[in-house]
Amino acid sequence: MYRLLLCASYLGCFRISEMLNLTCDDVALKNDGDNQFLSIRLRWHKKASVQSECQVYHLIDEKSFPCLRVCGMFSDYLGFVRRASPNLATKSFVFPAYTSETNGTPKLNWCKHLDQNNVRLFVKNFVQKCPDLPTGISLHSMRRGGSFYRVFESPERRFNLRELMAWCRWEDAKTCCEYLITRSLTNEVDPKNLLRVNALPPPYASNMNALSTNDLCDAIVKRLQEMGSQSLEPGRAQPLMVAIPPPKSQRQTTLDRFVRHDVIPTARSARDAWTQWFTGDPQVGLFQPLRSFTKDMIRADRRKYSERMTLALAFSKYVSYEMFEAAYDGHTTSFSNTLAEVRKRKREGQL
Repeated sequence: MYRLLLCASYLGCFRISEMLNLTCDDVALKNDGDNQFLSIRLRWHKKASVQSECQVYHLIDEKSFPCLRVCGMFSDYLGFVRRASPNLATKSFVFPAYTSETNGTPKLNWCKHLDQNNVRLFVKNFVQKCPDLPTGISLHSMRRGGSFYRVFESPERRFNLRELMAWCRWEDAKTCCEYLITRSLTNEVDPKNLLRVNALPPPYASNMNALSTNDLCDAIVKRLQEMGSQSLEPGRAQPLMVAIPPPKSQRQTTLDRFVRHDVIPTARSARDAWTQWFTGDPQVGLFQPLRSFTKDMIRADRRKYSERMTLALAFSKYVSYEMFEAAYDGHTTSFSNTLAEVRKRKREGQL
C-alpha cells in the first residue's frame, strides 16, 4: 500500500492529502494499444470548490527504475485487496485506515481513509532505519522530488517548464522555479559527508593525509624563523600601508530598506484574513498590515491581493471581527468558503 502511495505521489507530483482521498472509482488500470497506464481522477484540494474541480491523470511506468513502475504496483495491490475484501464498494477509499489488533493482524476500515500522520510516521521510521537516505525527507518531498524528476532526471518522459506548470496546476512560474531550484541546491549538500576527511577538496585532502602532527609543527616553526630573519635584514623595511576605511554615512535609514513584504502569507480562516488585513501577523513574517502595502509590494502577487481586496469590502462594513463572524455564520471556518460567500453576496448586491 505504501509503495503504491509514494510511487504514484512521486510520479504524478501529487500531494499526499490528495492521494489519501482517492476512492476505488477514481483509480483504474487501462490499456491504450500496447501501452498500459494508471488512470487517476484527482480532486484538487487547494481550490475554492473541491468537489466540482478535478482532473484525470494518466501515469505510465518509468521502466528505467523498478521502484517507479506504478502499474505493476497497482496490480499487486489490487490483487491483495481483492483477496482480503472481495465485495468492496466503489466508494471505498483506496488507502484505508487500519488498526493493529492484539494478535498483530491489521483491521481495515474502508469507509475512512488513511491518516496523514500515520504516513508521516511511517516515512520517518523508514528514513531512520536507512542511513543512506537524507534526514530531510518529508511527505512534501514526494511532490517536490517528482517535479525535479520530471524536468531534469526522467530518461523517458521529460517535461519542460510549461508542461510541468500545467501538470502541477501552477498559475505562476515563481512556484515552479522555487520547487526546482530549492531541490537542486539541497541535493548538492549531503549532511552525512560534511564531517568526513575525504569530503574535502583534493589539495586539502591530500595534505591532510600526508602531514602528521610533528610535521605540521616543524613547518610552522620553519616559517616563523624565515619571517624573523627577513624582518632583521637591513634595507628590507617597507613602509606600512594602512588602509583607511571611508567614513560611514550618517544618513538615517528606515526598516523598509531591509525588510520587504513581497509575498502575501496564506490565510487559513476568515480570522487570519481579518488580522493580516488590519494589523499584520509577525508569526508568518507579515510585519505590517496588508492594507498599507505599496504598489511595488502588490505587484509581486496581484491575484492574492485582489482576493484580499474583495474580502476588505465586506470587512469595512463591520466594526469588529465578531460582528463579521455573526453576519457570515457558517462561512468563516476556511478562507475559501469566506471568499466564495463574499463574492456571491457581491454579485447579488447584498454586501
